[in-house]
Amino acid sequence: MLCLWVLAFILVLQERDLLAAADPVSVLPGSLGRGSWCHEHDTIHERLDVIEEKVIKTVEHLESEVKSLLNIINETTSNIPIAPETPVMDIFDGKHLVG
Repeated sequence: MLCLWVLAFILVLQERDLLAAADPVSVLPGSLGRGSWCHEHDTIHERLDVIEEKVIKTVEHLESEVKSLLNIINETTSNIPIAPETPVMDIFDGKHLVG
């Protein structure tokens, strides 16, 4: 799971480098470079669309991974044999339950 977060972070860092090249402030609106500025603006939006798509896919992948891990944990804990009258600790609130 930690590896997936690291990969997502690396993806964000790589996309940030792509956006660093476009600087719409360097050309003032209304100047002769307006066509270039508009082109850079469109390019930024295209890159943002690509980033958004990658983030959505990454989030969907992470959600499926978390669901599968929770299912594995649930199956594992439900298959553990417990002797009668053995106290079981609930890890979420720390109270002992009688099985």
